[in-house]
Amino acid sequence: MGNTYNIYKIRPNKYDELIEKIEKVDLVEQKTIISGNYEMTFYFSEKLKGNEIWWWTTYREFFNKDVKAPSNHFFYGLLLCRNTDDNKEIYAVSLGKSHFYLSKFIEFDFGISLAVRMADENTILLKKSRYFTGTKRQDISSYASFVKDSYESGESVEHIKLKATDKEIWGEKNIIFADSIQMDINKRPEELVEIFNSISDTAKGNPIINLPKLEAVTDEILVEELDNELLTSLLDHKFAVGIEEIKAFGINICFSYSEYSYEIVYRKEKGKTSRRELGNSLDILEIAKFVEDEKVVNLDNLKIQFKREDSGVYTSPIKEVIDYYKELEGYCYFLKNGEWFCFNSTFMEYLKRSLDNIETILKEDLIETEYLKWRAEKAENLDQEVATDNKILYREYYFNQKLSQEDGYVLLDRQLKEIRAIETGKRKHKIEVADLYKDNEIISVKIASKPESLIYNIEQSKTSIELIMQKEVNIEYTINSAALWFVFDKNIQKITDISSIQFLLAIDSWKKRIEFFGLKPRIYISKHNKFQQLISIS
Repeated sequence: MGNTYNIYKIRPNKYDELIEKIEKVDLVEQKTIISGNYEMTFYFSEKLKGNEIWWWTTYREFFNKDVKAPSNHFFYGLLLCRNTDDNKEIYAVSLGKSHFYLSKFIEFDFGISLAVRMADENTILLKKSRYFTGTKRQDISSYASFVKDSYESGESVEHIKLKATDKEIWGEKNIIFADSIQMDINKRPEELVEIFNSISDTAKGNPIINLPKLEAVTDEILVEELDNELLTSLLDHKFAVGIEEIKAFGINICFSYSEYSYEIVYRKEKGKTSRRELGNSLDILEIAKFVEDEKVVNLDNLKIQFKREDSGVYTSPIKEVIDYYKELEGYCYFLKNGEWFCFNSTFMEYLKRSLDNIETILKEDLIETEYLKWRAEKAENLDQEVATDNKILYREYYFNQKLSQEDGYVLLDRQLKEIRAIETGKRKHKIEVADLYKDNEIISVKIASKPESLIYNIEQSKTSIELIMQKEVNIEYTINSAALWFVFDKNIQKITDISSIQFLLAIDSWKKRIEFFGLKPRIYISKHNKFQQLISIS
């Protein structure tokens, strides 16, 4: 008969802290068995007091008078296994809710790191991924059949269900890999020694799957810097910060926290503690307000208390609850289970491959002295009330108009289209769908030096294409392709020369949306030539 095992790997330097935690959560030590080269100790919630039922008081009048206040009992256990030959090899088998207590002490990428060394990629049935691109942050996908090496750019896999390549060692059933591994095998607990030794041997091998995934940040100075960035974002209400809606505990995926009630707790200096009830929903604005009101300076002392009848009361650090990402010096970082991670090189390889597939064409320079001459002449004509087409003086319009006059582009800049209002009976909204059109291609142009301002143009183009393709905006032109035309103040030969990961991921997200509508994406690059301006001034 098969048994299901949920196996975690414990960080050796966290073993003593784990033992302390076990004692605090009422797990009582039972028997220890020596099996092969492993010492196996079992812990059980022997002295469980039971959890109050929240609806008892609400419905008390409906109960018979002789009914005593009930409580729910949900027992849990833990099998802790230490290699007697190598004290760095420590595994834990979780039973019941004990996985909630392990998160601080485990190797977070244990399951995924093992999967890339022993799994059959073609057999993927389910995967959960995290994204650093577009509007999608997390995604769970199931497959009837999986095409090998077909991961998306911007995707990081952190939960996967598939079979092993070596059936003799791992069996023929599906295995779930995440922070832990879950296996259904025909072995008694004492026989898990064979699995532990196979895990240790496999971990030393080379990867056989090229999987984009997160890797832990170990630099303490960088961790402190990222913590400070998160605290600043909370205080400034810059909400790339959110609540983790899909959270994984090992192989267990929780879709929301809606069944809990919450309290935020901040431990100050000299033993003082501040608390605030948050009700039955976690609102990032409420959390940010508490951080501001209490002048929080150390996120490690800020915690959320969870209350639910089937699991009682437990507390998590705020960093385990928050969904946050940050780009720093060309790398993108995520919070996961309260610790910082960055994307591995495979993630970047998929992104680069996707961006390199966008046709990119180098175009003529924008000459600053020519623009300044045009602006001065037009401004003088406006001052003297000489008839002109319009009063527009900005640089981007000059560039677009010059292309339309000299290269046959249709000028769409400042030509607004109407779309229906959100509310019935209200005035219609007006938007600018693009800047240029030529040869069945619609083009958005942006002149900027900072990637942040270019991202706005990318999102604007994506929105315009969606409105056109969904018939919300009517235009008289046939569209087979969509383009972004960037004017950089540096020598940029290809889009991946830009060092901003957020900018590159925004481009990739735009590309996917353009291709979704059956259009061809294209990029044009020009240089903003300011050097001639300096010569003329000198």
